[in-house]
Amino acid sequence: MSYIPTLNKVQLEILRLAKQRSGKAVILSLETAMISEDKPPSGNPKLFQELIDLGLVEVHFKHVFREKSRWQMDSWARYCKGLELPSIRAWELWRQAFIAEQEEMGCVLVPGERFEEFSDVWVEEIRFQATQPS
Repeated sequence: MSYIPTLNKVQLEILRLAKQRSGKAVILSLETAMISEDKPPSGNPKLFQELIDLGLVEVHFKHVFREKSRWQMDSWARYCKGLELPSIRAWELWRQAFIAEQEEMGCVLVPGERFEEFSDVWVEEIRFQATQPS
């Protein structure tokens, strides 16, 4: 009898992307809030490690570095797209909405109060590909 693992939506999407590029490596970037400025996260993120443990993906390369949050910068850029000249007030409104949206997800990466003050994060870039489980 075959064992079919239970995967969450994010894991299924990662696996789908890897399967679409069968035989080719996929690069995934994950942002993690900075708990310690001295120590970057070690090991693989839990949702990714489960895929590795199940033999569904294999990691070829992993790199961790510190950077301003791309997620926040992209969100801010989308918010400002229709604005002729973004203001401090626009920043405050976007910031409140951004925080509220994250609170619903259960994790909060808070942008700074000053205009365009984005959070420092650990970025984990992982190059991987799907495997053919036996």
